Amino acid sequence: ISGLSDDQRQIHTNECLDSVEGSANVAVAVSNDDTRTHQGPGHVVDGSPLKSATKAGNLSSVVEWLRNLGLAKYEEIFVSQEIDWEALQWLTEEDLCSIGITTLGPRKKILHAIKELSNDSTTTVEPKADVSKVVADETKFETKKLITDYFSGPPSERKRGGVATNGQSSVRKNQANSTHKSVQRNDRLRNGKQKNVPVWCCVPGTPFRVDAFKYLRRDCSHWFLSHFHLDHYQGLTKSFCHGTIYCSSITAKLVNLKIGIPFDKIQVLPLNQKINIAGTDVTCFDANHCPGAIIILFEPPNGKPVLHTGDFRFCEEMAQLSVLQACSIHTLILDTTYCESQYDFPKQETVIQFVIDAIQAEAFNPRTLFLIGSYTIGKERLFLEVARTLRKKVYVTAPKLRILECLGLPREDMQWFTTNEQDSHIHVVPMWTIANFKRLKHVSDQYTRRFNLIVAFSPTGWSFGKGKKSTGKRWQKGTVIRYEVPYSEHSSFTELKEFVKLISPVNIIPSVNNHGPDSHSAMVSQLLA
Repeated sequence: ISGLSDDQRQIHTNECLDSVEGSANVAVAVSNDDTRTHQGPGHVVDGSPLKSATKAGNLSSVVEWLRNLGLAKYEEIFVSQEIDWEALQWLTEEDLCSIGITTLGPRKKILHAIKELSNDSTTTVEPKADVSKVVADETKFETKKLITDYFSGPPSERKRGGVATNGQSSVRKNQANSTHKSVQRNDRLRNGKQKNVPVWCCVPGTPFRVDAFKYLRRDCSHWFLSHFHLDHYQGLTKSFCHGTIYCSSITAKLVNLKIGIPFDKIQVLPLNQKINIAGTDVTCFDANHCPGAIIILFEPPNGKPVLHTGDFRFCEEMAQLSVLQACSIHTLILDTTYCESQYDFPKQETVIQFVIDAIQAEAFNPRTLFLIGSYTIGKERLFLEVARTLRKKVYVTAPKLRILECLGLPREDMQWFTTNEQDSHIHVVPMWTIANFKRLKHVSDQYTRRFNLIVAFSPTGWSFGKGKKSTGKRWQKGTVIRYEVPYSEHSSFTELKEFVKLISPVNIIPSVNNHGPDSHSAMVSQLLA
């Protein structure tokens, strides 16, 4: 679940916990023919007292409340999301956006009414609920727990408390206590998410954030996305309602395709063209990273320009950019992925040629399958150049092809891709499938009828560590050959130093491996040495 957002992880974990603890509380229903049907945790059969009490008691009062607000059209949303009287009082504006109430007017009206409820102590009990039924049902069926119920803490916080059966006043008291504890618990969850925004995600002199979707909050409505890699868009979900996302045209298409965010929440940034956003001039340049990746120049009103590189690989074309030559950069927020002297890997063109030569050398066996590792986006230049030079089609999966279609590649390049694996003996695969020989052996076993030799290429700058100064390293185990090639889409250490010298900023903020003042100072010292 590492790819899920914090909210999705909590939902997933709660469901797992419910399935475990609910196994001791399996509901049993008796049908007309007196046969017993076992229902899983959370399942309720028609006519059961739990269902009728929940529907009639917990939800009917919420529905009537909505009608009184003149918002009856949202009844179905509240019922489908099982928002009862207690849950209603915990709703936030972000929750309302996520369930589909995106219009500002109704959202504000609901939030104001919820605030009124919290100020009125008499509303802690649902006015229309049948208390006796609710009490009886709650003693039979344990309510769902939050993940925080399993955290260590004072006994007073961990204790769930029983339900009183001696009158409405006792129910009101216990329900108020339960609500208070639940609100406290939710506050702790919300406060836990409100982490400090890292300095490299902030743009000095502006209200902007860059690649900061893990730190969404209401004090910002301008969110820049440098490129579509998970470590940069993590936290961005379909329910995004915090303002506008600014990114390149390619990234916008991917955000829409893969996450489902509508285009009306995205503003496309043109390349090499200055535009004004909220009083700040913004200019974007190709970052020479993955398709759609951009370097962003911010020129705020305070006269202290900020250059945010996102992820980038410095190249000669960047040195020729007239805007960078003319602009005196005050703060450089720099991609320091390889800010160590050992990572002085070769140019991309050199590594691409090595891969092409290796394929030609290994192709003496017509039953050889070649595998080239790739990310969701990234490494396209490598496998596309292989296809062009060797004039061989490259197999990609259908989902991969849909992503490639978002990249704006010319038709003469798209012709080299096929979704029929029988058409090609060069396949583009996820990087993790070729990470070691054990995984490659599994791939080999799947293709034994067609291929008897597997040759894989793992293109990453991390293969260029201490003592690895070549353009590629070859290993072989049986019928599996694995190459590690230092093809990187991040700047090498030498290139970082060249870029810093070119920009000559007043301040440098490392955006990778920046764990505090010590690591910050160490990297800056190396870059300026």
